[in-house]
Amino acid sequence: MSGDSRAFDVQSECFSRLQVLRELDSAIDFARGFLQLRIVLMLGSRGSMTARDISIALGERYKAVLDAVRKLVAKNLIVKEPDGGVDLYKLSDNGAEFYKKLAAFLGVKEFYRMPRGERKVLILDIATNITRYTHLADAIVALATSRSNTLSLNDIADAMKLSLERAKTYIEMFCSRRNGVRLFRKVEKESRLLRILALLLKPLGIKMKTTVEMYKLSEEGFTVFYKQPYYMKYKRSVAAKLMTKLFGSAHPRLVLKRMSVLVLLTALTCGVISLAIRSSIATALTGSLTLAASLLYLGYKAI
Repeated sequence: MSGDSRAFDVQSECFSRLQVLRELDSAIDFARGFLQLRIVLMLGSRGSMTARDISIALGERYKAVLDAVRKLVAKNLIVKEPDGGVDLYKLSDNGAEFYKKLAAFLGVKEFYRMPRGERKVLILDIATNITRYTHLADAIVALATSRSNTLSLNDIADAMKLSLERAKTYIEMFCSRRNGVRLFRKVEKESRLLRILALLLKPLGIKMKTTVEMYKLSEEGFTVFYKQPYYMKYKRSVAAKLMTKLFGSAHPRLVLKRMSVLVLLTALTCGVISLAIRSSIATALTGSLTLAASLLYLGYKAI
């Protein structure tokens, strides 16, 4: 098999896995439901368990497990069965189907044959890796819907809802073909602000770098984006494309954050005007805009 054929096979597998991942993610938000995911994996491998037993098996706080279990019951992924005064939890039919797809996606179908210690480590490792790929999907959406398909690491980390260090670790994993698929490319972009500062400092004999490190989507990255359900929504949405032009990206987190900043700046401007002309209308508008900015920021923090 040629190198191009092997690369295509790896790429195709990556696309199909991401599609399955997005489907599974619609049931459990992997980025936030990390513990829920581990509980589903545990119940799929061991059958009915009490919340206390799940807590001990996963090494998690009982209250955190109980909260996650309640959310899974609400999502109809697990069901509660009273048994002699004790509540047992097991996968529902929907949960069993979810687990089946997840196991097929991971290529690991029989956890119960492993020693308990190895099974616990494997479940944690699986949950961690699935969370990572979910974050990567966010990065791809943010870049694909951005102006010139280029963003700073800070913006990408914001879209992924990760720290700069963790986001860079994930992105760098797919910046080289050594990992089979190169989803991102690192580029240097001229910064107007840094260029102005450099010109101001030049007479003082101070030299400074005027470029910043940015990331772009590779061709493979775009192909992954085109395979995602979000692509069709973006392609057909005039509003989403308008968001790209106005806020630099159509990723929901980036849009809400930048919109909240814009509305807040407008509120501050109205506040200055209301102080200058002592207008009750300007004062009321300032209050309304401040409230709107706060709600937008809360939405940004919530998603």
